[in-house]
Amino acid sequence: MKVTFIDPPDFLNKKNIERVFGCTYSLYPIPNIFSLTMAAVLEKEGFRVNYIDMANEGWRLNRFREFLKTDDSNAYCFHSVNLSKTSDLRAASEIKDIKKDVFIIFTGPAPTYFPEDFLKDKNSFAIRGESEFSLLELMRCLKQGKGLSKIDGLSFIQDNSVINNPPGALADDLDRLPFPARHLLKKDLYCNPKLPKRPFTAMQTSRNCPYQCIFCVPNSYNFARELEYRKHNQNRKPPVRVRSAENVIEEFKILKKEGYKSISIIDDQFLWDEARTLNICHGVRGLGIEWGCLARADHITEKTAQAMAEAHCRYVDMGVESFDQAILNDIGKNLKIEKVYEAVDILKRHKILVKINLILGASPLQTEGKIKDDIQKAKNLGVDSVMFSIAAPFPGTGFYQRAKANNWFVDGYYHPESVQKSAIIEYPGLSSKNLSRIIKMANLSFFFNPRFIIKNLWRLAYPRNVYYSLIALKRKFI
Repeated sequence: MKVTFIDPPDFLNKKNIERVFGCTYSLYPIPNIFSLTMAAVLEKEGFRVNYIDMANEGWRLNRFREFLKTDDSNAYCFHSVNLSKTSDLRAASEIKDIKKDVFIIFTGPAPTYFPEDFLKDKNSFAIRGESEFSLLELMRCLKQGKGLSKIDGLSFIQDNSVINNPPGALADDLDRLPFPARHLLKKDLYCNPKLPKRPFTAMQTSRNCPYQCIFCVPNSYNFARELEYRKHNQNRKPPVRVRSAENVIEEFKILKKEGYKSISIIDDQFLWDEARTLNICHGVRGLGIEWGCLARADHITEKTAQAMAEAHCRYVDMGVESFDQAILNDIGKNLKIEKVYEAVDILKRHKILVKINLILGASPLQTEGKIKDDIQKAKNLGVDSVMFSIAAPFPGTGFYQRAKANNWFVDGYYHPESVQKSAIIEYPGLSSKNLSRIIKMANLSFFFNPRFIIKNLWRLAYPRNVYYSLIALKRKFI
């Protein structure tokens, strides 16, 4: 049997949805390593697999239809996020119009939270939470014509009723997983403007995070994992799982042999145990691969920053959210703002680029004046970049429950929207229109500041990265 993993564009609006983090339309092309890991698991078992990034390859609807007429896949698999739900269902409908008997499989946070919405007939399936081994078992059963009742984490239709099997167990040993099937990629398609060298790829070395930020939506695979676990475990977060330093180093070495020159580590938080971090840095520093990661400010120390710099870490993304301690406390960040200033100083000393993330509207304590103060403090901090986002209460988060209880939704309910553009919530003292206006003002005041422009002149040496930086900037406004 053959399984094709596809990431379609929004065929109606002609927009690419970013699926790795899942909160916005694509700012730059990043490979979907979640689908590629699932593909690697199936390939190891002997299934034929394919992956097509239709969105970043620029496919349009006519090309998609022509492809379906000749493609010999038995199943098509979508990694679906809330923002892609409508377009993925549209693509699935197109498949069914041309190939009525093929299997359609959905993974990711959207089918985890809304499984019934994805089940259109007996040949459509939703895999909730962690998906690699449930998908493998599903394909085995479909191939052999066996029943589906024992596949953990599976939702399907039987006798016109939706069946939700019990949740699957979490993978305890991530080192057991094969590395993503990157040989299926057109690897020159991808880049990250913060990492000038190419070819570029992404890597995940851990799953989930123990902190209790009420607004947080982790990377989309971790979010699916968290949604399913919370539902069946008294709303507790799933345990963090990490790959061993040796396993991470092995993947780095393989990527070096395959010609990759830069890597984004997309863990929700990369800096866990200091010894593990130091071992990874020691093991990869001779490879010459540039990389970057996400990290909490209170996990950054002189010792780790020095090791990261020596191992060619080029950037660190930090979730700051606000410079107001009362707001940080209100949203459950569990972070002292002094740690942010300390971390920025440490990273600057070691010449690691610093990007911070600020969330607008995550708390009713955030007045327009306090948001403007945060924007000014971000500019004064002298970091290399800032991502301004509007808080969106994703179903399954504490923020969602809070917004629902307090009637903060503009339309009375949640609907997917890019966190870079439009607000779907408002407070008595802060309207959705003002939030949408303020984020545009924030981007204008930061990215068109002469200090930012001068700081980023180095990008001119990398024309393709300049192109994607300009595209990203354009999509913040248009």
